[in-house]
Amino acid sequence: MIRLGRGTAGALLCALLGTLSAAGFRQIRYSVPEELDKGSYVGNISKDLGLEPHELAERGVRIISRGRSQLFSLDPRSGSLVTAGRIDREELCAQSAPCVVSFNILVEDKLKIFEVEVDISDINDNAPSFPTEELEIKIGELTVPGTRFPLKTAFDPDVGMNSLQNYKLNSNDYFSLAVNSVIDDAKYPELVLERALDREKKAVHQLDLIASDGGDPAHTGKLCIQVIVLDANDNPPVFTKPEYRVSVLENVPVGTRLTTVNATDPDEGFNAQVPTSPSTPIPVSFMHCVPLIMSSFKT
Repeated sequence: MIRLGRGTAGALLCALLGTLSAAGFRQIRYSVPEELDKGSYVGNISKDLGLEPHELAERGVRIISRGRSQLFSLDPRSGSLVTAGRIDREELCAQSAPCVVSFNILVEDKLKIFEVEVDISDINDNAPSFPTEELEIKIGELTVPGTRFPLKTAFDPDVGMNSLQNYKLNSNDYFSLAVNSVIDDAKYPELVLERALDREKKAVHQLDLIASDGGDPAHTGKLCIQVIVLDANDNPPVFTKPEYRVSVLENVPVGTRLTTVNATDPDEGFNAQVPTSPSTPIPVSFMHCVPLIMSSFKT
């Protein structure tokens, strides 16, 4: 018995295929949607080979080469080419289109090779999805209307009309949506400020960004957007009274509470702090009371 190394065996196989190709070569094409069950019909291979179903085994018809032949098998009873398992187009070809699987079928007794190409067509089995379910955006309340803020993009592994087609923002009074398309047809959503913000009226805005594909029915994905309005020092403190008048007896004891002064500021944090010092000069005769007066201001 003569033993051949891998390299020699590979060379002989290539030579054999070359000889068979010279003897006879035909191409057969089929198309099948992805995600079919195992054993699903692809094409009448016996008819396309010019054989009866029972002749597939008799004439040594088998699938060879191309590495992906395990995706399909021959059914000797019906003479059909069938799926050997469930085919996921996205796993097989990612977003490349078309997605074509090629392999050879050898008819041994005729010394013929038939090249078979199966086009795996996409079905709308995926919905657009965002990298995160929520997005927080902080915007200063003095931001100029027309300012744009980039949003996260959705991804849909399907192709053609089954892929991501558009974005939509829920109806609201302050923001709109702009979608920019680039050369590769990718779509990038931006949040556009339409009117001036007022934190004191509304500090948080809840928005929904919806991404949809072009399937029928369409599949959608949602991004929840929380816009937090950052405070600006755009409000002055307001006292409860425009003027406070107090009558004091000359012999009132030191430390006696004369009145309470209240002021509020609708801003927050440091911007809401109200100065606790009188803005007008204090008479010299009352200078010894300054600490008491200053400490009596309330916010």
